[in-house]
This record gives sequence, C-alpha cells and structure tokens, in this order.
Amino acid sequence: MIDLSAILPQLVLAFSGALFGALLGGAVSWTRARRERRLNLTLALYAEFGAPEFNRIRIVAHEALTGEANLPAAYAQATGEAREAIYSIVHFWEKAALLMRADAVDGALMARFFGQYARWWQDLLCRGAAAQDPEWGQTVQDMDWLFRRLTRKGQGRGSRR
Repeated sequence: MIDLSAILPQLVLAFSGALFGALLGGAVSWTRARRERRLNLTLALYAEFGAPEFNRIRIVAHEALTGEANLPAAYAQATGEAREAIYSIVHFWEKAALLMRADAVDGALMARFFGQYARWWQDLLCRGAAAQDPEWGQTVQDMDWLFRRLTRKGQGRGSRR
C-alpha cells in the first residue's frame, strides 16, 4: 500500500512549481507582445504622418487654419479640399491622443517622433475658445492633452514638416 501522506506534499510542490512557471512564462510573453504591439502602432502612426499624401494634407490644413480665430471658425469657413484637410489633420491628432491615453502607443517614441510638430499644431488647433465649442470641445481638449505631453522643454516653435 502506498503512503499518500509522504507523496502528497511532493505532488503539491511539483504542481505549484509547474503552475508558477506557466504563469511567469505567460506574463513574460504577454509583456513582450504588448511592447511589440505598442511599438508597431507608434511606427504606423509615424509612417501615416510622414506619407507624401498626408504631408500635402498638412500643408492644405495649415493654409486653411492660418488667419482664423480658432479651429471651429476655420472649419466653418473652409470648403472642399481645405475642409477635408482640416478634418483629416484633426482626425489624426485625435486618434493619436486617444491611443496615447489608452497607453496603446510608446509615449517616449511619440514624443521623439511628434514633439517637433506638437507645439506648432497646438497653436493652430487649440487656440482661442475652441475647447469650449459644443461640437469641437472634447476633440480639442484631447488634442491639447496630447500636445502638452509631446512637447519637450526647450523646444522651439515647431513646424508642420
């Protein structure tokens, strides 16, 4: 007859070790995969921003936003391609803000890639009373939150390019 009282502690210890190893391995694998997803999404945003077509959109949006009191006023005045360009640039920065809030992108790389653009676009998109506008307010607040995190100390005025 086998004495279970002598074997049971060894079985429990072996099972506990196997369970701990599986949990630790899963955590390491999950962390590595999460880090890779964040990196890939950050790089995808940077590629989208640097694409030739999006560069043209940025230029058109800049021209439409310059001289207007704020984003809602510029959008109301714009027509055709200028209106679409403003929408596209706002959509891009809002998407980046929401992804950064969700910690879905790498914050340090975002600051490195977009920091030079943040102050410049913040001046264009978040000026005046745009944050209090009923239609644009939350979007402007999200973009302003992003731009403040991307802006590094000692940075110049920035540029659209």
